[in-house]
Amino acid sequence: MKTGIAGLDEFLMGGLPPKIILLTGAPGSGNEVFAKQVLFNRVKTCPITYFTVNTTAESIREDMAAYGWDTLPFEENESWKFKSLKDTTANELLKSVLDEMEQSRTVAIDSVSELLLIHKIKEIANLLTAMTHQNRKGLNFHLLLLTEGMQDPQADATMNHFAEGSINFALNWSADSTMRHLIIRKMSGTIIPTRRLTYTLGRKGFIIETATRIT
Repeated sequence: MKTGIAGLDEFLMGGLPPKIILLTGAPGSGNEVFAKQVLFNRVKTCPITYFTVNTTAESIREDMAAYGWDTLPFEENESWKFKSLKDTTANELLKSVLDEMEQSRTVAIDSVSELLLIHKIKEIANLLTAMTHQNRKGLNFHLLLLTEGMQDPQADATMNHFAEGSINFALNWSADSTMRHLIIRKMSGTIIPTRRLTYTLGRKGFIIETATRIT
């Protein structure tokens, strides 16, 4: 399924596969922008449920509006829904996410790192496993945001193990420039070339850099 990001869909041989995909990166690396851009492109053909933990729907709307992505028209017909996972038990968390998936909606969780501050690693691993089983019926891709450094290395490794796909967004600073690149760590059932893709964050969002920029 196409991400709508020029250059990336070609590299992915058509787009993202219908998997539970972890988007990992340090603050400012761009994984949040990537998720919101892909979801905004996706909502035109598939309804979205955007789960938050501590972040408010208003702040997400403001972040997206900076790039010209207005969710309000889609919220009016419930093509786009915000739902909070704050103060949910492990069972409530599981039920809330799976219920949305059963309605053939693409799900995003922002963020798994915040859930790991509330729940045990095993409970979140069970969530990822249950989502994988549920998705065999729906065949959508679902995006889970993970912030590097917010949890211990064991939790990082566990989440990467239980997710079907994992894309890492790296941010490197130098004296006079900022370099960003992504690498697909794994994508179950799909052969992806091992290659780092350089990208920038512009006024229109996530832009893949090639020998000549693709726009």
